[in-house]
Amino acid sequence: MQEQDDSFTRWIEACAAGELLGIASAALWWVACDRFDPAPIGLTAQILMFVAKGGSGLIQGLVLGYLQGWALQRPYSAISAGRWTVATTVIAVAGWGLAAWASIFGFENGPDAPVLNLMQTALTAAAFGIATGLLFGSAQALVLRGVAHRAHWWILANMIGWGLALPCIYIASSVGSAQPGSLEIAFRGLVGGVASGVVLGTITGLSFKLMPSRNPAPEPIEARF
Repeated sequence: MQEQDDSFTRWIEACAAGELLGIASAALWWVACDRFDPAPIGLTAQILMFVAKGGSGLIQGLVLGYLQGWALQRPYSAISAGRWTVATTVIAVAGWGLAAWASIFGFENGPDAPVLNLMQTALTAAAFGIATGLLFGSAQALVLRGVAHRAHWWILANMIGWGLALPCIYIASSVGSAQPGSLEIAFRGLVGGVASGVVLGTITGLSFKLMPSRNPAPEPIEARF
């Protein structure tokens, strides 16, 4: 029982740190790319900017994937942290790449674009989170199924987890002054990142009980009597 509790706590801590460090680093890289003004602006510059912004996904995927893979080695001793990191990074790059494509080649928001209120922002983020969880969960379940029974539960857990986690980030970034300074932006990111990581870790971590390890750790001798 103590080992299960430790695994659960370790997983939540890894998700919180991964969300905070991974998303924060990825967002900072994205902002840095936005501040670069290529001249002349043409198709080549747009393609380079698309590749650069897509690098945000590489950053998030490596950070989040590594920390999660490290934490999963306790409940699933046979899991490959490397394969887990690769699966996580592939989906992160795809997601950020789609966002980069929309920001560079897509339609820009005009002055008449609707402004979402807090509830609409949360619902939109939740819908996006469910789709994100489906992608992350499906890719990661391919790694889990070799070390855990009934790994399909991981997909549902991620859909719920990401569906509740992403609104934390979007709401945190929407609350506050209209023109926030650097400290306020950093504080918003800190609160949103930690909150989303704790929510994601808690929801997905509950699925561990539904997915017992295929290679359970040997029971301590003193516990057999």
